[in-house]
Amino acid sequence: MEWVITALLSLWLVLSALCTIFMKNPVHVILAFLSVILAMAGIFLQLGAELLAGLQLIIYAVAIVVFYVLVITVIPWEKVKRFEGIYKQELFWGAPFFLISFLLMSYMVLKGKFVQPLNVISGDNVRDVGKNLFTSYLFPFEVASVILLVAMIGAILLGRKEE
Repeated sequence: MEWVITALLSLWLVLSALCTIFMKNPVHVILAFLSVILAMAGIFLQLGAELLAGLQLIIYAVAIVVFYVLVITVIPWEKVKRFEGIYKQELFWGAPFFLISFLLMSYMVLKGKFVQPLNVISGDNVRDVGKNLFTSYLFPFEVASVILLVAMIGAILLGRKEE
């Protein structure tokens, strides 16, 4: 029965992530992103990581979604409407990076060396999460930070007034 829940949550997560990428209306994108966050929190809950599920909901669902809503209200939509359609040059440059990233992640998952499980379990769950976050998972944490920084810079560039 546990695999059915995992499969449903995973399907929900993948479909929501695809909607986040391919939807054109920014409000729908935010709702799909919120759905991704909820599906990820459900996966964390199913794995027994209640603290991570709570942090996922508090940090992403509240702080970042509010940030994106604020950005959407500030962006002049006349500028965005000019750029609708498929970005052929971005697709040309992005496809090789996507393919290489997918192949590298597939290799790491198949080899089983992506995450080293820790056998040390102490009574302080918050300390263990903090220690793992800034040691074992430092690279994904920094990648997420860079992605959010690039999104913020893009929103500022879109929202600035032309002289």
